[in-house]
Amino acid sequence: MSQASEPINDDGKPAAAAPLREVRFEYSPHFPQILEHLKATLLISTYQAGKLGCITAREGKLDLAFHNFEQAMGIAANPQRLAIGTRGQVWFLDAAHELAPRIKPVGVHDACFLSRMSLCTGNIHIHEMVWGGEQLWVVNTLFSCLAILDSHHSFVPVWRPRFISGLAAEDRCHLNGLSLQNGRPKYVTAMSETDTPAGWRPTKLTGGVIMDVESGETVTRGLCMPHSPRLYGDRLWVLNSGKGQLSVVDPASGRVDDVTEVPGYARGLAFCGQFAFVGLSRIRETAIFGGVPVGQRHKDLRCGVGIVDLQTGQQVAALQFHSGVEEIFDVQILPGLASAVINGPQPTEDSQETIWLVPSPDQAGSLMQSTPDWLKLSGARLPSVSTRSPLPTTQGILPEDPRNLMREGLAMHENGRLQEAVACYYRAIALKPNYPDAFNNLGNVLQDLERRSDAIGCYRRAIELDPNMVFAHRNLGYVLKEEGLLDEGIAVLEKAQALESNDIIRVILATSLPPVYSSLDDLQQRRKRLLTEVKKLVQDRVEVDVTNSSAPTMFYGAYQGENDRALQKNLATVFRAPKVTGSARTKSGDDRIRVGFISRHFRNHTIGRLNLGFIRKLPRDRFHVSVISVGRHTDMLAEEFRTAADQHIDLPTNLSAIRQQVADLGLDVLLFSDVGMDTLTYTLALSRLAPVQCVTWGHPVTTGSESMDYFLSSQTLEVSSADEHYTEKLVRLPVLNAYYYRPDPPAIKPRSSFGLDDNRHLYLCFQNLFKMHPEFDAILHGILSRDPLGDVVIMEGKYPRWTQMLRDRFARTLGEHASRVLFLPGQSHPDFMSLNAAADVSLDPIHFGGGNTTYEALAVGLPVVTMPSQFLRGRITNAMYQQMGMTDLVASSAEEYVDLAIRLGTDREFRQATSKKILDACPVLFEDQRAVDAYSDFFAGVSP
Repeated sequence: MSQASEPINDDGKPAAAAPLREVRFEYSPHFPQILEHLKATLLISTYQAGKLGCITAREGKLDLAFHNFEQAMGIAANPQRLAIGTRGQVWFLDAAHELAPRIKPVGVHDACFLSRMSLCTGNIHIHEMVWGGEQLWVVNTLFSCLAILDSHHSFVPVWRPRFISGLAAEDRCHLNGLSLQNGRPKYVTAMSETDTPAGWRPTKLTGGVIMDVESGETVTRGLCMPHSPRLYGDRLWVLNSGKGQLSVVDPASGRVDDVTEVPGYARGLAFCGQFAFVGLSRIRETAIFGGVPVGQRHKDLRCGVGIVDLQTGQQVAALQFHSGVEEIFDVQILPGLASAVINGPQPTEDSQETIWLVPSPDQAGSLMQSTPDWLKLSGARLPSVSTRSPLPTTQGILPEDPRNLMREGLAMHENGRLQEAVACYYRAIALKPNYPDAFNNLGNVLQDLERRSDAIGCYRRAIELDPNMVFAHRNLGYVLKEEGLLDEGIAVLEKAQALESNDIIRVILATSLPPVYSSLDDLQQRRKRLLTEVKKLVQDRVEVDVTNSSAPTMFYGAYQGENDRALQKNLATVFRAPKVTGSARTKSGDDRIRVGFISRHFRNHTIGRLNLGFIRKLPRDRFHVSVISVGRHTDMLAEEFRTAADQHIDLPTNLSAIRQQVADLGLDVLLFSDVGMDTLTYTLALSRLAPVQCVTWGHPVTTGSESMDYFLSSQTLEVSSADEHYTEKLVRLPVLNAYYYRPDPPAIKPRSSFGLDDNRHLYLCFQNLFKMHPEFDAILHGILSRDPLGDVVIMEGKYPRWTQMLRDRFARTLGEHASRVLFLPGQSHPDFMSLNAAADVSLDPIHFGGGNTTYEALAVGLPVVTMPSQFLRGRITNAMYQQMGMTDLVASSAEEYVDLAIRLGTDREFRQATSKKILDACPVLFEDQRAVDAYSDFFAGVSP
């Protein structure tokens, strides 16, 4: 139990002369642990108490600081700025992170936000607010519109729902929530579709809607007082507040699926990592809340914040207020800022010392000669921060320089401190809004944060500011082609080449492939071009020095179903990687074999699940185990890798530095768990960093690198002629080389919870779309044409463009049956396991089949039909069946594949018997000590 006292008036105003009201709260132990794990600060607002709460964690405890903001409601937050919607005005707080370490207690804080100005709007009942770049978008609830702000008007209305006939201060539909996409408003929530003063109140129990701002259409109806729409992880989330539920919505169909029930009126939603932070409020029996379904649980309702694990759908931690705070309005998270401090406009009794920021004497003189920039509010842009100094004093201070911030951002990026790098670039742009280099560099960090759409926006802005900026053209072209806009991406890259020829871009253009092919002929033509262009690179003696820049990979080439040995070898010869000499190994009395495992994916990822067991189980009396993670990861599986290793290293992104860092580990053997899935790991694989280097089938294709000695496979994974598939020496271990933990039994969910029909035959092929080889279409056609009650379920692509490309191809190849290919969004791991349990058959794609997905299907007894190819990447499911002593579902032809799938899908008794057989035989696949022993023997046999 923890508690704090804070002076609060009932009207939310400072109460210097009023009696103190005690604020009592408690929290579960996991709450501070999760915040520390995420390295994040949590912000909450409460209009009843008139406070902005800043919540941080240190050493397993929470620290809560309250700041006075009259009727605080919506919070807009990013690493560079905050905006707080209050009664009649919006307050702007500017980042001054360089001050944070000097604020008492010294050395604790890593971020600081100082109140700088407010803009008067009148009491327009501001609800949610969101930053879209430098533009602040405001939900103006009183006038039923979205608005922006400027210094000449109370607000500038920009959009209103179609059913709102005019602008009036009448709160006609109770517009309240907002989500952005690519910096522009995308979805809003409202209590109803009514156009009369307070017309939403009578229909609040069932009238709630989500609307698409771009189209103006209503996405879904029937919600109960919805709030806080959010786009996160390619899914649309919403709080069905009146029912106390966190839900996901399919915008295409309008289907609403409840993820979990929370103990409060849910309002305010933020995401970070695998967690959702949900604001919880008690409800008052008033005209507004009377009769709301969540009120039936009145005694169980809480006020505070609940944390939901998105992988399980369960609340795993909570902060609860017992007194002083009765409702939460908004919740925001500041990722990468572990201990932020806020200096509000009105001091509180327990606030820290006042902080002043002033210009240097020279700059003060120049500011006096003209109207200060900070008085010129354009649109919703915050005031200029050119007067900020790095220390809270008035003498001897130099203002921040955007160029210094650029250097600092680059250093942060190179050291894997991505959120801090983002903050540096935001500050540089705030100081110099027309700074193309800052937008370009910000786009690079956003790419590494997998925020590709935002990165595209940054690159386009950089090109607008400087049409001849080569780097921005190159970066934009690369991202566009990765999203599936291959032709547009190639055109941009060709423009970059016209501006300045570059051999790396030539390599990228030569190896550019789509994630989804339009036809078999398309694949064959692109294969022919790929072979020709890569061979031409070798003939022209193109040499790309990758000492300080990454070598582009040929990731999609592996999915064409061909022997890539010559192709990979030719590509590798193009790159010139430095030779690295490590520090001499010190004699410390530890004569164990030093083994290193390296990957970018030691986290909640297939590679993580395939390798964690080896890290844990290699006998420590014989081996010292180092885990080398490219980039710092913060999910729970990443933490398990940290705990399991003898030594754990988070590599930065500076190639020269990390090569030396790995070489200096003094390893005997370095195992690349995957090569070819990302550019940096592929580039490292081109250099000699340890006496013995080997790779395994995380990405099951040869590397082509002369520095790679062995490819670790197994006898069951390879055909007799497989040595011809690798530039490395092929090692056929006696068992399947994976130590895989058997997943927990899934929760049994009806198919309807996934939007699927209980009366249909369900053929599941939940794989990445780039595994959908055009030759697989004939098999799907055979299944669907022979089973009119059959539906094939496929996972949506990483980007919407990918899904549409495959839909278009299926329309041609499957004809009338294409409508029975159902696309579902990616599922959390528990939901994916439940989906496996609900399916009738799993279809293993040909040429590049499943690995992790097959383990998980067999664990629940789901039959997997497979047709092995001659290459490892199409033989993993077959290898599992061989290890199980069960080859019933291994087809030798497409016709046999269809026959097996149809029999499993339509013959219930056969399916049940097969499922039982799988469940009896599959334990040999999981936690197989023989695989650890095989690795141990191999490492011992090859170590110098």
